Amino acid sequence: MINNVSIRVKIIMGQILLVGIVAIFIYNYYPSKQERAAVEAIDSKILSISNIFSLGVGIGMGETDFVAVSEALTWAKADSALVYLSVVNDRGEKITSFNNLGELPERISSISFNENVEIDGTVYYKTNIVYQGLPSGTLVIGYSLDQMHEMLDNLRQTTLYFCLILFAAGFALSVVVSNMISRNIRKLNSTVHAIADGAEYVRVEVEGRDEIGKLGNAFNQMLDRLENSRNELIRYSQQLKKQNVELNQFSYVVSHDLKAPLRAIFKLSEWIEEDLGKEISDESKKNMQILRGRVYRLESLINGLLQYSKIGRVNVPAEVVDVNVMLRETIDLLNPPAHIKIIVHEAMPVLNTKKSQLQQVFINLLSNAIKYNDKEEGLVDVSVNEIGNYYRFTVADNGMGIAPAYHEKVFEIFQTLESRDKIEGTGVGLSIIKKSVEDMGGAIVLESVEKKGSKFTFTWPKAA
Repeated sequence: MINNVSIRVKIIMGQILLVGIVAIFIYNYYPSKQERAAVEAIDSKILSISNIFSLGVGIGMGETDFVAVSEALTWAKADSALVYLSVVNDRGEKITSFNNLGELPERISSISFNENVEIDGTVYYKTNIVYQGLPSGTLVIGYSLDQMHEMLDNLRQTTLYFCLILFAAGFALSVVVSNMISRNIRKLNSTVHAIADGAEYVRVEVEGRDEIGKLGNAFNQMLDRLENSRNELIRYSQQLKKQNVELNQFSYVVSHDLKAPLRAIFKLSEWIEEDLGKEISDESKKNMQILRGRVYRLESLINGLLQYSKIGRVNVPAEVVDVNVMLRETIDLLNPPAHIKIIVHEAMPVLNTKKSQLQQVFINLLSNAIKYNDKEEGLVDVSVNEIGNYYRFTVADNGMGIAPAYHEKVFEIFQTLESRDKIEGTGVGLSIIKKSVEDMGGAIVLESVEKKGSKFTFTWPKAA
């Protein structure tokens, strides 16, 4: 709930809470402290009156000088809070008394000596009157607490007014401080929302040089750099669009204007050979076959380059692919020779992906495994296992193998390990595999021992 409250309100609430706690503490602590001090002062005054009055009355009673008793009574009555006083001799005879209370409470008779007892807002104190070490009577004093209560009431009222003023001043100060602190934050927040809504060329109009002001300046600098980067990105994007158009035009030229003459050369070589018939020499016939092989290789190279250039550039829609079915179709398409056995393990996944891209990876891997297998009984093994959000496919063979020095080089475009005259190849296939796998966010690794076989392992996402 509080997380949805603005910073400004949080600052105001925090400061008001702090001021409120201070005000409540002052209101409760200060009057209570004064009340304890007042009670201690009253106890001290009662004891002082008792001692002085006992001394004067004791002398008066001992010397039978009742003028001294009268003077002591007059002195004691000077304190307006003294509302009751009674002196009784040791025979129970009342010597003097003073009563502003009217009817006395019945509990006075049960008061213990030298103990303050509050009854109905009056503190009573009872003590012995001693003269020359001998008890000569009893003194009871009644001291009203009305003045103290009135003083405390006034103090509480004054403290309450002070706390209210303090709270109001704290609230006003918290509003001012929160506005000072949150002004730049609100500006920064409004700018961020404006940018999120698509506004351009907006900046934070910061004030001050505090941390928030410096943050606003840094934010403006970041926006300037982003704006420059955006302009550069637009420029590069326009260049990329232009280059894509040119590349598409080039692809069209390559696929039509280059392949057509190649087919014509291929057919012309056949026609020349047919026209010459038996007159053609064995050497010329061999040269014609080499010529047609070179034409076929050049056409394959053009097809590989076109396919390589389209990876990641042409948007291929994802579809549900049963890998087991796709592999069976691929094997039928490749039509491996009888001495090559291809094993596809069970539990091949069904996934939503770019079928043509995944199929092209398997076509190249399986065709290489078939092409470069020099064993009398060739074996190709295709398996899979899961790794998090990816499937890890493995295509292993028992073919010629690849020396460790060439494990990275084979993935470079136009690289072949065997002479093209010995084994026909363009050197594009593994480059297409690597680019296709990496375009999907996966990776491919080669493990191979020369003359013992190769194992290509690549990861492919479970969903495109």
